[in-house]
Amino acid sequence: MIRERIRSELSGPSLPLIAFAVALNLAVGQIAVALKIPFYLDSLGTILTAILIGPWAGMLTGCTANILAAAIGNPSLMFFVPVTLVIGSFTAFVARRGGFRAWWSSGLAGIVQGVLAATVSAPISAFVFGGTMLAGTDALVVFYRAMGHSLLQSVWYQGLSSDPIDKLVSYLVIYATIHRLPARIASRFPGMNWLVPQDRNIPHA
Repeated sequence: MIRERIRSELSGPSLPLIAFAVALNLAVGQIAVALKIPFYLDSLGTILTAILIGPWAGMLTGCTANILAAAIGNPSLMFFVPVTLVIGSFTAFVARRGGFRAWWSSGLAGIVQGVLAATVSAPISAFVFGGTMLAGTDALVVFYRAMGHSLLQSVWYQGLSSDPIDKLVSYLVIYATIHRLPARIASRFPGMNWLVPQDRNIPHA
């Protein structure tokens, strides 16, 4: 059952979309790092494939993007693969329950996703990297440390300060994108049926 679901998600028109989504994660993530803004924006592709294809595609997108980013100059991202698994699986879970049918439910799901991502990534950032990621979010860690919090607490508070906003923006961007896809493209992906009421499912091409 699981093998069949994986095979169905990782075949046909899904593969070009996954490749595009990996490139999207890498490109936007690098821009965010270069600008040193207190957000990541490196999971847009993961969210996109998780919605349009399914959880396995979303998780594969996130893992592949992190591994490639680690190989080309940011090895720390290899340690955050577990976070990409959470993003891919949770996004698909929300999508399959109609969470992306309206902007407000998409935004709410993004905030919840941000809390989950912050909780999973905090121990990694604190214990593996000492809370320093050479990103714009480091300033928040310094701020919370100066307030007397422990390293783990400071990293978690930093995550709670930035991740929900990061994922809120990411979810809303992808929400706007998928709801503007031309019908001939949308019909290629099973996830589009999760975005409309069941009696209005989009026929597949």
